[in-house]
Amino acid sequence: MTINVRELRLRIYVATAVMSVLCLAAITLLVVLVSGGHKRTDTFQSLRSQVQNRRTAMVPPQTVDDRVKEAREQIAHFYEDRFPATSSAIFEQLGKVANENKVRLNNANYRTDDTEMPGVQLVLIDAHLNGSYVQAMKFINALERDKLFFIVDSVSLGDQQAGNVVLNIRMETYMRGGA
Repeated sequence: MTINVRELRLRIYVATAVMSVLCLAAITLLVVLVSGGHKRTDTFQSLRSQVQNRRTAMVPPQTVDDRVKEAREQIAHFYEDRFPATSSAIFEQLGKVANENKVRLNNANYRTDDTEMPGVQLVLIDAHLNGSYVQAMKFINALERDKLFFIVDSVSLGDQQAGNVVLNIRMETYMRGGA
């Protein structure tokens, strides 16, 4: 077997070029994997911290029963304090707020409806009152801040007579003792 030096040299050059290309590819792959590894580590740490935060925010099963009992007591207390047992208590409070704010309650009509809440009825009230504009606004503000739970749905302006305004107010409240 005769070895041609030129042919051997050409083969060495080709092998060296192929090896150089493979080395460059390996270095590129290594750089990509290393830089991607930091991103994966950051992603992993981010997900891990999210899991830890959710674990601390979770309520332990042992305390769920206590919290449910406490919530029921708070609801019962709210109903007791903010929802009267009779419609007369509603209108007594409505008259009291009107007197305190120096407006005249001409008339008030109401109707009751059942609600989805057991033991609570919705009371819809249409009231007509007159007084100065400032007194009427103070009345509405006091009504919304009252201990009884009044929700003012709408206010419409009626006639205006000698500096007084006539307002028609539609509101709702709730009463205990419904179906």
